[in-house]
Amino acid sequence: MPKHKSDSERAQKLLDTYGGQGDDFFKIWPMDKTFFFSSDSKAFLAYGVKLKVAVCLGDPVGNAASIEMLLKEFSAYCRQQGLLVSLIQASDKYKDDYKAAGLGTLLIGSDGIVNLKTFNKTTIHTKYFRNLVNRSKKLGFKLETYSPPHSKQLIAELKEVSDSWKSLPHRKEWSFLTGRFDEDYFSYVDLYLIRDKSGEVQAFTNGLPDYKPHEMTIDLMRHGADAPPNSIDFLFIAIMEAKHKQGYDYFNLGMSPLDAKPFIKSRTERLVHHGYKLTDSFIGFRGLHRFKAKYQPIWEPRYVIYQKGPGHLPKIGMAVFRLLMS
Repeated sequence: MPKHKSDSERAQKLLDTYGGQGDDFFKIWPMDKTFFFSSDSKAFLAYGVKLKVAVCLGDPVGNAASIEMLLKEFSAYCRQQGLLVSLIQASDKYKDDYKAAGLGTLLIGSDGIVNLKTFNKTTIHTKYFRNLVNRSKKLGFKLETYSPPHSKQLIAELKEVSDSWKSLPHRKEWSFLTGRFDEDYFSYVDLYLIRDKSGEVQAFTNGLPDYKPHEMTIDLMRHGADAPPNSIDFLFIAIMEAKHKQGYDYFNLGMSPLDAKPFIKSRTERLVHHGYKLTDSFIGFRGLHRFKAKYQPIWEPRYVIYQKGPGHLPKIGMAVFRLLMS
């Protein structure tokens, strides 16, 4: 199916109507996905193709009654095109529909979701976070929030921070599953940053458009190479306090590939978990997991949904990696 702006608009309407996951914005932006709609036009998948693998981003979106039909129709379409079927970072929301469509399920990690009431009532009063709050006050850190359109001056300030961040080990911009430093991207999102006493930006992040009620999802997490230690923590603490006051219930820190132990059920999943440990030396998964775990989040499992068959999983894994690097 070719990519058309009208398809993107149809997908946007379904997202607005039925909601979805916090990172479903990346189904729409940038326009690097192709859309497949169910025959009743009430559900869709957003996907990219590499190595003859159709890689769908996250869960299907739409009317729950249409999801099984959508998956079966998409599988038939992919067979006709000679493509393997996969969905990356899917939840267990439609696990019965995946099974009915003959697709396999492989655990790859879990999202860390902070309960803001618990955090602001209990977690923030632990010794670790008390010390962070006191240090941020001494440094004169203040949270600033900006909604689009953003000024050229602000973008220039953040680019300086981002470029400094990219000079650090294990720091890289990915594609397909996440955003990147891009003026067009920022034209859709709110920006959150902290300045020190002198007015210098020390760290920033961005929120994603809300498709999951009462839950804020962040994407980029950037700090300068010379920023004070824990600058991202200072930023997140301030955001969580502000969002709690605004009536938000949850703060989604995104996926952690290493925190899958509570959900591991199969030998294959144990092997994948071990594989993450082996790749940690050059990707830095372990440090990312430790950073998120200290917020005492609720962990929600995330999966690769895949077309069963010998050798399919390695090929799907390579296709996902190519999309991330593109």
